[in-house]
Amino acid sequence: MSAVANCCRVRSIGALLTVLLFFTGFHDFAAAPANSGSVLVEIFESAPDETNWKFVPSNASESFHETAFGFSSMPTRYSNKGIKVDRGAPFLFRASATVNLPSGERRILLRARTGARLFMDGKLLLTAPFPKLVADGHEEVPEAPLPLAPNIRYLQPGHFETITNVWCDAAPHTFVLEAMIGSKGRRPELGELSVSLESRRDFFVLLSPDSGKTVPLTDEGWNEYAAARSAFWKAEDAKQRRLVGAGELKYWQWRHEQARKVLARMPGIPVPSSKDQVRPGRLPHERVTEIDRFIEKRLAEAGAKPAPVVDDWSFLRRVTLDLIGTIPNPEQIKEFRRDPSATRRAAVIDRLLENESWADHWVSYWQDVLAENPGILKPMLNNTGPFRWWVFESLVDNKPFDRFVTELVMMEGSVNYGGPGGFSVATENDVPMAAKAQIVAQAFLGMQMQCARCHDAPYHHFKQHDLFSLAAMLKKEPEKVPLSSSIPTNSNITIGRVVKVTLKPGSMVQPEWPFAEVVSSDFAEGMLRDANNSREKLAVLLTDARNERFAQVLVNRLWKRFFGWGIVEPVDDWETATPSHPELLAWLGREFASHDYDLKHITRVILNSQAYQRAVRSDDGSANKRETRLFAASARRRLEAEQLVDSLFLAVGKKFEAEEMNMDVDGRRPVKEFNNLGLPCRAWQFASLSNERDRPALSMPRAQQVVDTMTAFGWRESRQNPLTVRDASPNVLQPASLANGLMGNGRITRLSDDSAITELAVGAKSASELVEALVTRVLTRPPTMEEKRMFIAHLKQGFEERHAEPSAASGYRKAARRPVSWSNHLNPEATRIKQELENEVRGGDAATERLKPEWRERMEDVVWALVNTPEFVFVP
Repeated sequence: MSAVANCCRVRSIGALLTVLLFFTGFHDFAAAPANSGSVLVEIFESAPDETNWKFVPSNASESFHETAFGFSSMPTRYSNKGIKVDRGAPFLFRASATVNLPSGERRILLRARTGARLFMDGKLLLTAPFPKLVADGHEEVPEAPLPLAPNIRYLQPGHFETITNVWCDAAPHTFVLEAMIGSKGRRPELGELSVSLESRRDFFVLLSPDSGKTVPLTDEGWNEYAAARSAFWKAEDAKQRRLVGAGELKYWQWRHEQARKVLARMPGIPVPSSKDQVRPGRLPHERVTEIDRFIEKRLAEAGAKPAPVVDDWSFLRRVTLDLIGTIPNPEQIKEFRRDPSATRRAAVIDRLLENESWADHWVSYWQDVLAENPGILKPMLNNTGPFRWWVFESLVDNKPFDRFVTELVMMEGSVNYGGPGGFSVATENDVPMAAKAQIVAQAFLGMQMQCARCHDAPYHHFKQHDLFSLAAMLKKEPEKVPLSSSIPTNSNITIGRVVKVTLKPGSMVQPEWPFAEVVSSDFAEGMLRDANNSREKLAVLLTDARNERFAQVLVNRLWKRFFGWGIVEPVDDWETATPSHPELLAWLGREFASHDYDLKHITRVILNSQAYQRAVRSDDGSANKRETRLFAASARRRLEAEQLVDSLFLAVGKKFEAEEMNMDVDGRRPVKEFNNLGLPCRAWQFASLSNERDRPALSMPRAQQVVDTMTAFGWRESRQNPLTVRDASPNVLQPASLANGLMGNGRITRLSDDSAITELAVGAKSASELVEALVTRVLTRPPTMEEKRMFIAHLKQGFEERHAEPSAASGYRKAARRPVSWSNHLNPEATRIKQELENEVRGGDAATERLKPEWRERMEDVVWALVNTPEFVFVP
């Protein structure tokens, strides 16, 4: 969509602009922004929902500064609880700065996805039109935009560009850019909003008041700039959450003080003694912790011997996978080896707990447990909002888990753009809060209440009334039992026990806490800030320190993740389960609660134990039973789907390069019809790619490779129901997808120019050095003698002559592809374009020309062998 303006000198516009500016409501912008050297950005809310410029702004609702006239991200808005909330849309986005332009005639370029206009010294310079917002899928596929300069970034789908000439006199000039964001229910996204200046012939840079910072408008220049600004605002968001949430923090500090007082009045839990506790000369990881003493006691009673502690290499790989969800990268390996042997294990645990990827690893777990299920197409079709971003930020901030659960239950904040309000969504469900009550009870109380949706649970003590009471608390008013929550009274259904229905359709159930045996509802009164809010009462009763089941359920979930078996099994259904180590479970729960429900603290305690660091022994099935589940050794655990995919790409140093999780890339449909979950950079950020009738024009071939691999390893495209343990059964698709799949063969093992393995191969001084570095990078250990012998023999042939000179054609970039989106996906040409793209993707990444093909293929054989070894897909 290119709307190229007439190239004319600004000074020729004359008096006509003065009249135009008066009627458009534009006012005096001659003054430079307050912070010279930066771009002042102001947001004006309460704009009318119209696609025109009649809005006359008054006071800005917020302001911030940017480094240049290039905008793809903004700071997040938070409530006084530090929870993400929405801006009022549509809103006017205004950016202004004083810029010293070089002398002479220059071209200025405006790019925008929505209605935008650019002023220079109060005179209208350029305009971008408001897009046509009605798109039925039958539009013509637009031609690929012709680039205005040889290396300029291609115009992105749905964007307009307009250009003009200006005469510059080396004097300062005030530029003001305005754009109307979020009109007619569209997602309030900036797209790639920018103003660029032709700094020399056919070379554009982002307009900036700081002449020392030049951002070229090339693919590389824009991507680097946009990534840097996104990272900057991500860090600023964390600061803002702490700043605006200071009052909320004080409340939780008080709550935790009260919890410690409650716990102090409870009878203590004696920790068994240990004969080996004070043996001299032990390394830190060999010392007996409280956890080890509880387990040691059971082992002694059973006459069982524990497995030995794993070696450093295995420990590093295990703990890195368990804490940040990937194998260690080369720098992490070097840092671990640099640490003194006596303290390196504790040190790496501390470092990994401070790594932001701790949050990346745990988001996917809570997506399953909490049934986070945002659809990118028809997101209101019995899905949830994308509250994944709130989960991520909570984990980054190491939010106390009682506060995490409280915010989830309160369901405040943004619904469509990443707040816990997204948990409230369950459209096309006649009792959405019953679904949420089931999730909450299962996740945080270990109560499986699914059957109580339609009848009293035959194998649990729960009745329909219990579930609907919780649903009413979440709804904050009495809940009506629908016709769907019943079975015929004369059905005589018997499944081992008679199935009973004790609530009649149409009954009204009051919002009451149904589990007096867990904790008395009276305990909530002193903690409530709003006595009339039944959601808050539910949250308090769930997280009150007197409810010890809450803390124990959570530490048992962590234990299951780290050991492969829970102290209580199944971890989400405690109805008839008995702990294998009841005293240990109680001690862990108290340790967790008395340290402010800090996940990182209890994780540190568990991972520093010998019990966690023991070697894997083959499981004979004895861990299935409580009386023989001793934790004498580590269970054999296969990588989760996200761990596997993230580790594969990390091993070869590649990015996903997948499509944006968005089928409305030109932003012309309402948010109720399309979600945009962004460009995935970690596996948890993918979503279901299914679309109506599997239309090929809406396919995402590069993302599909990743999704297919994860699905083979247990990832769920749709999470309409909560799940704690995925199906880990081996199947033929798992080895096939790694050995012969498009992602495994075409991307992971391919030595392309963006592969870190290519750099290793090009720079290695010897085949032996290359094998050492490669095996260490992929398997987190030095190669064995047999591996060195075999791989060196394979790579030695042609090693000295492996280098090649890239052809001149390898530096050419591909032509812009015609943009396909929902607006034109029913056009046959859109299908043809996507099929052409899929054929390209099936061919895999383009192989590097810096290595001769015959030797490169030898190297790819070695990479293939390493990532397809069973060692890669299991936790050591």
